[in-house]
Amino acid sequence: MKKLTNSALWVLYLSIFALISCNDPTVIGSDLLSGDQLDIEFIDTLTLKAKTVPNDSLVVWRTGTNSVILSNFALGDFQDPIFGRTVSSIYTQFFTNTSRPNFDPTKHTLDSVVLLVPLNASLSYGNLDETYTVEVYEMSDVLNAKSTYTNFDSFAVNPAPLATHSFIPNFTDSITVMEPSSDTVREVRLPAHLRIKLDNAAMSRILSMDSLTINVDSNFVKSFKGLWLKPASQNKGMLSLNMRSSTQTNLRFYYTESGTKKKSYDFHSFSGNPIVLHQQNYYGGSIAGDFLNTPNSAQNDSLIFLQGLNGVNFELEIPYAEDLNGIIINKAELILPILSLPGDIADITPVAQMYATEYVSDTSLIVIDDIYLPIRNLSTDDFGKYFGGKAGADDIQYKISLSAHMQKMIAGKTTKTLRFTVNNRTESPTRVVLGGPSHSEFPAKLRISYTKY
Repeated sequence: MKKLTNSALWVLYLSIFALISCNDPTVIGSDLLSGDQLDIEFIDTLTLKAKTVPNDSLVVWRTGTNSVILSNFALGDFQDPIFGRTVSSIYTQFFTNTSRPNFDPTKHTLDSVVLLVPLNASLSYGNLDETYTVEVYEMSDVLNAKSTYTNFDSFAVNPAPLATHSFIPNFTDSITVMEPSSDTVREVRLPAHLRIKLDNAAMSRILSMDSLTINVDSNFVKSFKGLWLKPASQNKGMLSLNMRSSTQTNLRFYYTESGTKKKSYDFHSFSGNPIVLHQQNYYGGSIAGDFLNTPNSAQNDSLIFLQGLNGVNFELEIPYAEDLNGIIINKAELILPILSLPGDIADITPVAQMYATEYVSDTSLIVIDDIYLPIRNLSTDDFGKYFGGKAGADDIQYKISLSAHMQKMIAGKTTKTLRFTVNNRTESPTRVVLGGPSHSEFPAKLRISYTKY
């Protein structure tokens, strides 16, 4: 055990004495009790204006500086009773893995080809108890890893599908399959995943590729350009597929060697392989569409709509912020009530996390200080603790801290309009309806506590 030196004991003694002295009510704050206390006031009637706005295109693949490499991809034709129709499909490449195949058409016979992809339960959304149908096509266009792709990019495919597969999503139950082992087959229990059997005749040519084609990625992708996964059913939900699972996402070839030996080989999708989400929204005839098409009407201020993927954002304007000049913001908290509209999907969860940006030009946005400062001093995982903008299934409102940004706005150091977006929107199909500033029962409000100076 360490011992305190005489000097350390003396310092400790002085500290204790000072602590005791400072707790004496005749010492602490005696010069403030004469009337100079801080005068804290509150206001929640500041004018707010809001409108629902469309998103720009969504970058879904980019390498180099500011790279965008997604792991989870939305798949479905989501018939949303409030937001209209959201359609998402996936273009993907597969390459040979680290151990190159040694296919020999004179010795090997193709038994089957199966696409294996795990479903992501946390990012799948809406009604997931329905039957979903997926079609798989072979691509006839090549994806270029050096290109930048957005959600609006699409590519040519061969007209005949390689597979049409219908299923009810299973996120938890493991699957028992027969897998090759030591030249024979054995029963294997695997985690829950999606299995789609592809057309043997169309895929058999891969077994006949020469080594220069199949073992050189740039040559292989010219011969087998990839797959397109397309929704073929309309549902009240959207699936999420983990297209980059190192252990479960495979294009698996089952084959027989010399008539008796059972074998398999997996083609993978690596981080350097482009995978492109093709995603579009159709708002015609929807409630969200009515508000989106009349952004400056009085009605538009009563409801606010927010949606992931390439869905809608909303903007909030605080037009008279400068009227608060001469105060110090103690706390500014935006309250956004969560609403459930008639005819909506039962028990649908709201957006888990939103964030706010400010305009620095007509087209350029940056995150506000209430987000930037926690990220700068802590980590990107911590901004929600301090900024707010979080909601669970049972929450009735979002609480969002705008304290630092409001102080800048009052001082005229920033614009008066904020833009709100779903966090991780490139992988998240979630959405929410909010009470706007003019909602008759549940209006959005900005609660501010401040001190005059």
